[in-house]
Amino acid sequence: MYTVAFIFKRKPGLSAEEFLAYYRDRHGPLMIDLIKDKGLISYEHFPVDTSVTDGRYVAEGGPGFDAISIYSFGSKEEAEACWAIPEVIEDSAAFIDFDTMVTLPANRRTVFPV
Repeated sequence: MYTVAFIFKRKPGLSAEEFLAYYRDRHGPLMIDLIKDKGLISYEHFPVDTSVTDGRYVAEGGPGFDAISIYSFGSKEEAEACWAIPEVIEDSAAFIDFDTMVTLPANRRTVFPV
């Protein structure tokens, strides 16, 4: 299995509300339609909970990320083929600031429960 996490900020000019609505209502469903039959095993959204980012967990003026998306595929090749789909690129560019996005290929290790 191949898992990748994308940590990203909204595109400049989008409000937090506009970003979250697009992420939830447009991007998520579109990604499922485009890649569900191309090796996708799971896809999760983790929008940042701004109610707890008041300096306790994120330093004042900190990175200000808006969300994390985690995708798991059967293989790295399947994932890379999906990232090359023009509609995936275009839709992501509509609301994600690619200049600040962090991409983390990862291996899952279950710590709990054992």
